[in-house]
Amino acid sequence: MKKDQAIYEEQKKLVLARLNTLNPEAKIMLGGNKEITVKEMIESIEQGDDFGRKAVQVQIKMLKILTNVAE
Repeated sequence: MKKDQAIYEEQKKLVLARLNTLNPEAKIMLGGNKEITVKEMIESIEQGDDFGRKAVQVQIKMLKILTNVAE
């Protein structure tokens, strides 16, 4: 496994662990009038589709901002 893929897999695990603490029926606003449930987001991340991969990137970026970790 390439280093980038290994890092992504660890990030994915972290994001899934975080999302699994939330109410699966809670809704997350995506922008505009679009929303998705936590359950739908988890499924998308687990499937590894484009939206799921982008969700992992966004969640990691948010965690870095919250912990003041610069890129």
